Amino acid sequence: MSSSTWEPEGRITLENAEDLGPDSAEIARVWVNDEGGASVWIAAFRLEDPKMFGYLMADTMRHAARAYAGTWSIEEDAALEAIAQGLSEALRGQTTTVTTIQDGSLN
Repeated sequence: MSSSTWEPEGRITLENAEDLGPDSAEIARVWVNDEGGASVWIAAFRLEDPKMFGYLMADTMRHAARAYAGTWSIEEDAALEAIAQGLSEALRGQTTTVTTIQDGSLN
């Protein structure tokens, strides 16, 4: 199977997904491995203004809070607060090295 069609076993299936239209595009793909390490790919060429990526991440956090609330039976506001706290702590403590595994527009 070619690398362009291979999808890992742990992927999110898009059953009953809405039709996004012909001009839609995937912006980010985020994976966590068995040891808790992250692999992240960002299609920065799709959004010229980095501030737009920030808006997208804020929207993603709100959706994540709803997903956590529904999955773990916690309040959506509490989930959003925990997500924001984790984000804030991680941004303040940037002590690890980010390694680029794919040169160019995806990292």
